[in-house]
Amino acid sequence: MGIINKLSELSALRAKIVRLEGQIEYCKEQSMKIPGPVWGEEKLHTQPSGKAPFEKWIFKQLDFEKEVKELQEEFETKSIKAAEAITSILEDEQVLKAVLYREVSFMKYTEIAEKMGVSKSYIYRLHDAGMEEIAKRDKV
Repeated sequence: MGIINKLSELSALRAKIVRLEGQIEYCKEQSMKIPGPVWGEEKLHTQPSGKAPFEKWIFKQLDFEKEVKELQEEFETKSIKAAEAITSILEDEQVLKAVLYREVSFMKYTEIAEKMGVSKSYIYRLHDAGMEEIAKRDKV
C-alpha cells in the first residue's frame, strides 16, 4: 500500500472518530433529558417497559465509546507506520515537520507556522514540496 493511500486511510479513520465523538456527546445530552407527560395524545402502550427512558442513550454511549477506543488504537498504529514511511522518504527537516504535522497530526497550517516560527505561506510551500516528493516515490 502506498503512502498516499495510508494517509487517506488515516484521514478517513480520524473523521470517523470525530463523528463518533459527536454521537457520544449527543447520547450524553439525550441521557440527561427526562421526558415529561404528553397531554392530549392517546397513549398507545399501556404497560410500562420497566426501563428508564434514558437507559437506551447510556447503552448507545457506551457502545460508541468502545468503538472509539478501538479506532483510536488503530489510528495510533497507522499514524506510526505513516510517520515512519514519510520519514524514510523526506530528508529535509523542515519539509518533514510540515508534512508530519499536517498529514499525521492534522494540525492547521496556521498552527504549524506558529510552532515552526515561519510564515503560513512558507508552510504551504514546504508541505507541497514534501507531498510532491512522496507522490514521486509512491509511484516507483
